[in-house]
Amino acid sequence: MEKLLYFNTATEDSLAVPASNLYLIDGGDDTVTLSFTPKGANGSLLSTVVLNCANGASDALVLAIAQACAGGRADEVVVIADDANSTYVDPAITSVGTITADVTVAFS
Repeated sequence: MEKLLYFNTATEDSLAVPASNLYLIDGGDDTVTLSFTPKGANGSLLSTVVLNCANGASDALVLAIAQACAGGRADEVVVIADDANSTYVDPAITSVGTITADVTVAFS
């Protein structure tokens, strides 16, 4: 098993995705967007998660999430943001904005 990243909104929308599928982390304007692409995909995006964060904290939050993804054991679940339980990898996260899964990705 490999490291999984977990996200959950307060409205029962959740996603667990392998950390190795993380394509990029983009921060700015008090949000951080994580983009995931599946192994073997032709470059299409599989899913995105938008996190809301404290004013001016998006740059530091990108680094905190990157460190959480890179550290620890390979077989763990890392809770990045769980609104239902108010659990966050960093206190600058205020909520999960959206979770979007695109399961129509074409594989090569």
